[in-house]
Amino acid sequence: MRRLQQCLDTVSATVSGTLIGLLVIILSYNVFARFLGGGIQWYMETSQYFNVWAMFFVGISLCMRGEHLRINALEEILPGAGKKAIQLLVAAATVAFYLMLAYATFLLASRSKQVISTMTYFKMSYVYWPIPFLCLASAFSTVVNTILSFGGGGDPGKEKS
Repeated sequence: MRRLQQCLDTVSATVSGTLIGLLVIILSYNVFARFLGGGIQWYMETSQYFNVWAMFFVGISLCMRGEHLRINALEEILPGAGKKAIQLLVAAATVAFYLMLAYATFLLASRSKQVISTMTYFKMSYVYWPIPFLCLASAFSTVVNTILSFGGGGDPGKEKS
């Protein structure tokens, strides 16, 4: 299970980094091309899509490590079983959130067949279809991290030494 955790973490962080790298290249090229009187028409749209996808991919990695955004004041105050209960509640809420988001973005993707783009023949559904799957992957990552955290006796997101 730890091998799966490490593999998903590595893949999602690598894909996210690659998307951000491509975003930087596209934006940089367009800045320099404007000085030469040119530029690419679709740079803004592409950079927005890459940014959104990169954030969803890195979300998988953050959920896999248990480092997603959360307020852990109660975790720090409560001892033992209370702390574990709060951690399970946070994990359950995170999984529920990603499942609801996956469903909502699935509906959005299935209804977005129009071509509204500066890129020729590029349908908006191409932008939306990866998001439900990335949300499901984040929910799955949260479940894996929770199983490893409570099965291994360590804090969520922390590997045993």
